[in-house]
Amino acid sequence: MNPFRNTVMSDPWETPGGDVPSIHEAEFLECLRGLQSVRASERSTALLIHGEAGSGKTHLLSRLRATLAPTQPAASDRAEALFVWVRLQTSPRMIWRTVRRTLVNDWFRRLPDGRSQFDRILYHRLAEIRVAEGDLEPWHEYMLDEHPEGLSELVGRISENLQLDRNTHVVLEHLVFGRHRRDLQAWLCGDSLPEAALNRLGLEEADEGDEEREDQARRTILMLCRLAGQSLPVVIALDQVEALETGPEDRAALFAFGQLVSTLHDATSNVLLIAAVQSAYADRLQREARAADHDRMTSAGRISLSPLTGDQARQLIAGRLQATGQLVPADCVQQAFWPLQDIDVVQLFKNGGVTPRMLLNRCADRFDSPLAAAEAVPELGDAAAAAGGGSRRAVSEFLEEVWGTVVEEKVRGSRAERSEEILRHALPMVARMLEPDLEVTADTGLADVPAMFRGASGRVGVSICIHSNMTRLAAQLRRLRDQAGSGRLDRLVVIRDARVPVTRTARRAQQYLRELQEDGRTKVVHPSVEVLAALDALRALLSDARSGDLSCAGETVSPGVFEEWFRGQMSGQVQEFVREVLEPISAGDETSQETALFESLQALLAEQPVLRLQVAAEQLGVSPQQLIALSQRFSHGVGVLGDGDRLVFRAVAADDDSVAVP
Repeated sequence: MNPFRNTVMSDPWETPGGDVPSIHEAEFLECLRGLQSVRASERSTALLIHGEAGSGKTHLLSRLRATLAPTQPAASDRAEALFVWVRLQTSPRMIWRTVRRTLVNDWFRRLPDGRSQFDRILYHRLAEIRVAEGDLEPWHEYMLDEHPEGLSELVGRISENLQLDRNTHVVLEHLVFGRHRRDLQAWLCGDSLPEAALNRLGLEEADEGDEEREDQARRTILMLCRLAGQSLPVVIALDQVEALETGPEDRAALFAFGQLVSTLHDATSNVLLIAAVQSAYADRLQREARAADHDRMTSAGRISLSPLTGDQARQLIAGRLQATGQLVPADCVQQAFWPLQDIDVVQLFKNGGVTPRMLLNRCADRFDSPLAAAEAVPELGDAAAAAGGGSRRAVSEFLEEVWGTVVEEKVRGSRAERSEEILRHALPMVARMLEPDLEVTADTGLADVPAMFRGASGRVGVSICIHSNMTRLAAQLRRLRDQAGSGRLDRLVVIRDARVPVTRTARRAQQYLRELQEDGRTKVVHPSVEVLAALDALRALLSDARSGDLSCAGETVSPGVFEEWFRGQMSGQVQEFVREVLEPISAGDETSQETALFESLQALLAEQPVLRLQVAAEQLGVSPQQLIALSQRFSHGVGVLGDGDRLVFRAVAADDDSVAVP
């Protein structure tokens, strides 16, 4: 195994291999000083860290996360901190919802001791009211077993002290008593829960539009930071800030990021914000962000990651070899930079410095081909030059390989609750690729239409309606019915995820969806899981390219190169979906009858994924022939098999093992 491959650290929750403390030691100490400042002053502050692509920004965050990770049980006399890492691959209009989901999921993430960061928050908060000496976990278990009524009273006092609303108090009490953890995590993330789950939890959900949901996410984050309290300062690392931009010079992204940082900075007292960007983007933030926002995001300083010195380069190479157990060959022990040769070292350091990624990639190449002549990177043409490494063919082969890997990962991890974020972030990207002159805007008068496309075919509004809660879904569809007739749009496209169908008892949701389609201006579209996975892969890789994290042979692949490659490789399914969204209503689109039957069948198959065709037809009040025709129309969501006693089944993606299909 080559110990120098896989040089891009994509997630600071990974354990760094061969970490060298002397690399970026000063910058790391600045992060710790920022955290200490938050503890001492009880005021939030922020650091802006920047560097060239491959300079080690995410690696530095990983070192910080590992340093803050608890190594002992929670105790009232031990200084602890919480860690959150947010990859800002999202739409600017969903930035608070993305931070909310990430913060909650990171706090529920299991630590090596089996507990979560959220558990530690609860222990510390409870102990503040009823003083407990020593380890807090045994005390909590004692209270659960011996004094549950006293524990409930403590939760009430916490809620009163922090002025928590009723829903948050109910959530906190459930968590303290270890009840309904999975549903509570989903609710805190902002997911739409079915009525049955809400009733079981004793929670209420308001009828909220898009802006209200974003505002609710902001309030939830601030409340959770208050819940953590001064005894548990929160490090929130904001990575890949460049990914917020959906196009060149995206002012909305700059504004949204600035507002996020300023609000967290001013409305909390226990948060250290760390934003990690490329140096060019840091300069752009200084030029174009509001001065007040920039002052807040650099209130604790602006740190530039330095290139490696020669000594640090030797230590990094040795660390990688030691971490993988790789020995230097006996005849090469005198080579200080093995597997590099002298000419490699000269070339790498001829301009005064080298990034860790450049160094490790040259080591990887030399490790695989020790006798190959080390040559300067050849001059490249056009797209390959922008990629900065290897030939055009090598870059294309690299992108083809990484694309296949990422799409497979996205299919396996596809969840309906992420579909809205995927569509809102990726759909404008791919739409612009197909129609470069397309204008993507938003109309503040259309609260449930977050995106509008202006092009040759007129003004097309897009609304993503994927609520598990049928009451909220019905309310959204009712509002859309009114907005569709406002005259602000030429057409409305309602995007649904077939994995969250309209239930057979949701009469109002069925009615409003039918009325929308029958008005002649609205079409309903059901993208397949494969299309959603491809869009998710597109936004992930394009975000990596914008952030300098898409690397081929040690050189970054630019966004332009990736977009050029993607246009040539874009699947027919993705193109068909985008055309379906952008083009006028035609005879080939879903009819209201087809939509209603498809949704009803999906709801039936959600309860029992495989049914006899005759049984399904009887339950839905249609003929078997109608279901067969429906399966041909919606082959990505439902299928029929067999010759005699046929079966109807819910279709799943090839890599989705959540449902067994005959």
